[in-house]
Amino acid sequence: MTTILLLVVLPLLFLTSVASAGYFLLVLPSRWRLPYEEALALLASDDRDALERADRLLGQAVNEGPRGRALNRIRFAQAYVRAMLGTYEPARYAAAATVLDELTAAEGPTRDTAHLELYVQARLGNHDRVADLYAAHHDLLDDRPGSRRTAAISHLQLATGHWRRRETDGALHHFDRVRELGELTEHIPAEVNDLQLVKGVQAVFDGRSDDAREAFADARARAVARERPTVQAELGLLVCDWADGDPAQLGEWLARLAEQAGPDDTTLTDEERDTAGRLRTGIAVLRLVALPREWLARPALSGAPTPEEFEELRRRVEAVREEDPELGDAALVDGLVRYYFALSQPEREQALATLDAGTGLAKGILLPEVLDLMERERALGGEGDAISRYLTLVGELLDDPDRSEEDRARFRRIKAKFTAYGDPGPLPEGAVPHQRAAAEDHRRRSRALRRRIELIVYPRIRDLPDDAPAKRALRDLLADLDRASGVYAEGAEVLHGAEQQLIARTGEILLPEEP
Repeated sequence: MTTILLLVVLPLLFLTSVASAGYFLLVLPSRWRLPYEEALALLASDDRDALERADRLLGQAVNEGPRGRALNRIRFAQAYVRAMLGTYEPARYAAAATVLDELTAAEGPTRDTAHLELYVQARLGNHDRVADLYAAHHDLLDDRPGSRRTAAISHLQLATGHWRRRETDGALHHFDRVRELGELTEHIPAEVNDLQLVKGVQAVFDGRSDDAREAFADARARAVARERPTVQAELGLLVCDWADGDPAQLGEWLARLAEQAGPDDTTLTDEERDTAGRLRTGIAVLRLVALPREWLARPALSGAPTPEEFEELRRRVEAVREEDPELGDAALVDGLVRYYFALSQPEREQALATLDAGTGLAKGILLPEVLDLMERERALGGEGDAISRYLTLVGELLDDPDRSEEDRARFRRIKAKFTAYGDPGPLPEGAVPHQRAAAEDHRRRSRALRRRIELIVYPRIRDLPDDAPAKRALRDLLADLDRASGVYAEGAEVLHGAEQQLIARTGEILLPEEP
């Protein structure tokens, strides 16, 4: 009996085990494997309907309850097909990202999931996320040009955003990452190399000298690392030292930079050649300005510059004019220096002519102080103008009815001495009768006379030392005039006498008698 039971039960158990194994190993897997394999066949198509059907089949496969690696393969295919559908419906990118997050949490990042997530995040515009993903999984992605290109695109987008917001450090960081990736480097603007320089220049204008120095130092280090010229960065560092640096050392530094800048390179583009020309012009202008600063730093009473130093000034002026003939800075520095050190009226007139020529250039002299100086010098005129104004004044005094005949005779003798120097202009022959002025009117007339005398004699005595006899005599007579005007109420004759002495002394200054 037992034998019969064993013969019946054992085959049944065997068949049951086989049936169960077949069900779990063949029937159940086929319920998700068939739609999965059918979906895989559709993934090669770019047709939207085919991709939609593949997404539905993969969803059906997931619902059939696969486990382990099988489920991970289906989820990856599902994320991939949704990423492809994002081309037609951008919202699908977010759905693909969700699936990838779940898949990465389950099995960790792989080459395929990292590459697909990089693509999806880029399509979503999450460029910061793309940069972080590539930095975290570069060992999985470096051997894939597509991944490097995707990361380069995101870094370019981030760099552009920083550049537009004038965030120099951020822009440079992402542009450097693009260069490291070796993809799309041709899209890096040429101006990127100047971003640190721009940052330094802005810091200089804002008065942030430490930030400027740091920016220019970084620009120099970047130029050295890329084997590019460092002249612009060096010039920026020099500007940072300009206020407190030793003028002689700054001049030597500028001389070295001028040699490094060199002549025009025929291989440069027009834009690069124009930039190089402006750089050389700036260096030449700073070299020119550095020379008077060297002179200014000398001890007091050390004397005027020597002829050799004036020759060096001329060479530096010509260097600026050679670089930019239409720049007025050369005429400005040259004219002012020579005006300051002029020893005679001709030298002063030559300096003023230099300044005047500088105002007519395309980029000429516009400083109000210099223009005012030139206008005042024109108003003063030369010695010929002084004599004409003096004779006009003498003629007016001759016509003054308040003057005595003795005074008029003396004024006529003074006027006769200047006959050879030209007619002061048409004057009325007869005296114009008028009433005697009040005391206050005489004071105003005395002040006007003082000013006219000062203008008349200024071109002659301006170069004399303060203790020169002519200057001392003129100061004393002007003081007498002021005192006489103040006490005019006590007697007009005192005032007239002081005026007469002043006029006579002025004539002697303008036309000194031979000894």
